[in-house]
Amino acid sequence: MDRVAPTTAAAMADHWNSRAWRFDGAASHRRDADAWRTVFNAALGGAPLDVLDLGCGTGACALLAGSLGHRVTAVDGSAEMLAHAKAAATEANLSIEFINATMDEAALPTASAEIVTLRNVLWTLENPSAALTLARKLLRPGGILLVSDGLWFRHRVNNSRDVFGAHLPFYNGVPEDDARGLLAGAGFSAVESWRDLIPGNLYGAAYDDPEKPIAFFILTAISPE
Repeated sequence: MDRVAPTTAAAMADHWNSRAWRFDGAASHRRDADAWRTVFNAALGGAPLDVLDLGCGTGACALLAGSLGHRVTAVDGSAEMLAHAKAAATEANLSIEFINATMDEAALPTASAEIVTLRNVLWTLENPSAALTLARKLLRPGGILLVSDGLWFRHRVNNSRDVFGAHLPFYNGVPEDDARGLLAGAGFSAVESWRDLIPGNLYGAAYDDPEKPIAFFILTAISPE
């Protein structure tokens, strides 16, 4: 199976390690926790399930899923981002297993989850299609993949090769149509949008265009039986 981040993983971890202290305070899962909880409750259901949060960052999906009673394992290559996630889990009295490793190195068991989450992760990856293939491998038949991302920049030149050492195809963000194409290519079906459960413009204006809101999506898809 192709690797998710064969050359950029270390540079990406360093990038998020340096930003973790300021990222968490402004994170949407804290600022808009009630809206995200509504989405997770509707999209994932209420029965306790095994959840894998890939690229968990400061714990957005992991904390939400844990608060709904799911059994959560969360993976991230940034130790500093994980430190914030662990602290938040402790503060909320949630039992979450955190793994400091990249998706390529975590060695997670095949068919070990009923839900996999990837929130604001695809844009950071050299090979986002490989991340969805990995998610399919980790899911049990008929399991749910929740994927969310946004179009953060509209005009920035893609200089990801200079910053991270390789071209990132979605360095400025991921359009929903492209995400749907990736899901279909990875064999997922029954794609459903949950964007309408989030009121307004969750993330504000695009980072390089104050006249345009950040377009974002929240999708679920089903792994093949």
